[in-house]
Amino acid sequence: MLDLLDLQQLVPREMPPEYHKQQEVVASYLHRMGRGFSPDFLDDFWTEVGRLMALERDHAFLSGLRLGVDLSRALDPQPPRSPRP
Repeated sequence: MLDLLDLQQLVPREMPPEYHKQQEVVASYLHRMGRGFSPDFLDDFWTEVGRLMALERDHAFLSGLRLGVDLSRALDPQPPRSPRP
């Protein structure tokens, strides 16, 4: 019988390197915000935050998709083989 907890091994636990790079970019903007900001700065800042959020969303989607596929494969029997002539 399938133990669903075994599927945890198939789901990525860490965010991709691009996420951490984007986090550093956003952190540099947060540091600058402490010293004051202009409209141009805020525009750039929220652009970078949007990129970070897109990476998080993509990672979450792919993790769920992988889990769904793996669960389907684990619970479905093998498809029947067609006879060869």
